[in-house]
Parts: sequence; structure tokens; C-alpha cells
Amino acid sequence: MKFIKGLFTFVGAVVVIGFIFAFVKFDLGTRIGQVSKLDPQALPEYMKMFDKVLTTGDPAKGMIRKVKMVIPEGMTKQEAFENALEIMDETASEFGMALVDSKTMPRHGKLFKDGGLLTHIRSYCSPYIADIFLGHSAEFIGFMPCRIGFVEEPNGDIYIYTMSMELMINGGHVLEPKLLELANEVRTGMYTMMENAAAGE
Repeated sequence: MKFIKGLFTFVGAVVVIGFIFAFVKFDLGTRIGQVSKLDPQALPEYMKMFDKVLTTGDPAKGMIRKVKMVIPEGMTKQEAFENALEIMDETASEFGMALVDSKTMPRHGKLFKDGGLLTHIRSYCSPYIADIFLGHSAEFIGFMPCRIGFVEEPNGDIYIYTMSMELMINGGHVLEPKLLELANEVRTGMYTMMENAAAGE
């Protein structure tokens, strides 16, 4: 019995010493204070991202949303793609976002129109909202313009991708009410564009 008590005492001492070492070594006191100032959704969103990275080993999968594009009955793949673009642009205008760039890229040396796999990127922006966010933090330029991409897989399935915007919105200190409202407006717009285009309606 004395041996077991002694063992528990030793283990407890090691844990306490380890905690004190970590607290000093990694300045946990400061870190805890910094974390407490973050948006309440920050840590859950970081954990969601990290969980995907741990599961897949692919950091891109932790930062991207995707949805499969439906090929409506009676449409060719080309027609469905063109229909999706039209829907996407119409939805963008409803949210005050304008198309600022579009590129179709070749895959294995062939463009989609020539029988290659589809790879298309579209960029959208609201100059008004962009100006406000750049006034808040010039580093937001790294998120501009908002992009949506179409990628066809070898089996013929087409997926629409965009960046997950949760960390941009909730990953730091709580945004000011006006900034938060505008950021959520952009996120809703981008996700709605993506969903509507994928559904073909």
C-alpha cells in the first residue's frame, strides 16, 4: 500500500512539475489571456479545420467547401456548366457582387471545350465591402477577390469549390458589428452562389 501511495505521489509530482515547466516554457499565462479575447467561435472553427487535416493529411481540405454539380436531365455537361455560370452571376448580382475575372484552365494539355477535364475559376468582389475591410486590415487583400472554382474529376463528376470563410470571419478577435454584418453578407452570397449553381436553379 505504501508503495502504491508513493507511486501516485511521484506521478502527481511529475505532472505538477511538467505543468509548471510548460506554463513557463510556452508562456501559457499570456496565451490563455490572448485566447480569451478571441471570438467564441474561433477555437471550434480551428478545431474543425485541424480535424480535417488530421483525418486527411491535406491542409487544403481543412480550408475549402465543395458541392457536387448536378447535370440537369436533358442537358449536356457543357450546357449544365454554362447554366451554372449564368445562375452564379445572377445570384452574385443579388448580393451586390460583380464578376471581376474568369479563367478556364487546360488539364493534361486540353481545354474543356476540346474534350479535356473542366477546370474553371471565377472571381467576384464588392468594391464597397472590399474598401471597408482594407481600411480595417490591409492583410485582407489576401482574401480578395472571392473565388469559386469548378473541377471535373476523372470519373466525370464536377465539383464546385470555394474557400471556407468561417476562420476569416471568426478566427480572430470579434469583428466590429458593421464589419461582421458585411462579412456575413459576403459569406452568405458566396455560399448561395455555389449552392444555386450546383443545383442548376
